[in-house]
Amino acid sequence: MKLVLALLCVVGVVYGQVPRPCLAPPLWEGKIVEIDPSKKFETRARVAYDAYNERFHSIEEVNLNDKKEFYSSLFLHKERKEYNLNLKTGKCTSKELTRPFHYIGIPENATFYGETIIGSLSAPGEGVTVQLWGGTTSEGSRYAGTWTVRGCIPVHDSYFSEHTGFISTSFFDVVAGIHDPEVFIPPKECL
Repeated sequence: MKLVLALLCVVGVVYGQVPRPCLAPPLWEGKIVEIDPSKKFETRARVAYDAYNERFHSIEEVNLNDKKEFYSSLFLHKERKEYNLNLKTGKCTSKELTRPFHYIGIPENATFYGETIIGSLSAPGEGVTVQLWGGTTSEGSRYAGTWTVRGCIPVHDSYFSEHTGFISTSFFDVVAGIHDPEVFIPPKECL
């Protein structure tokens, strides 16, 4: 009986140490740098992200083949609409949005790849502990991402799908919540 009790305790301790995916904020704002090396494509943007309603808005500087453009882009996945307002010309294009919403969080079926520290933990505020998770989405796309242990804030996301190819995104200055919900309303130039 003592042996069974000891074995159950050991199993409980080991099972309790298995990393579990944290829950990333469903609403946040921040800055990103997104790179697609195969298309010589780079974007720097301020973004607003809404996982509840599958919406994404960005004010972006796009560098494509050494040519810079500036856009306000709105992706409304549930409505299947995409709006792109060229901020230089004021011209807006809209089209049907066919690609699935890219959830920037850790899926339940994710594989834990490891934990590390960015910076140093030798003094308070000098570093942050992050976890790396990856796997395959339900649509068959591959991903690997890094999130902070505290707050589950996205730090980096690498994503590959047949539709988009390989995209690498780094996140900066992420703050939970949306300070201006009107960023998800299509621009008047597009209506």
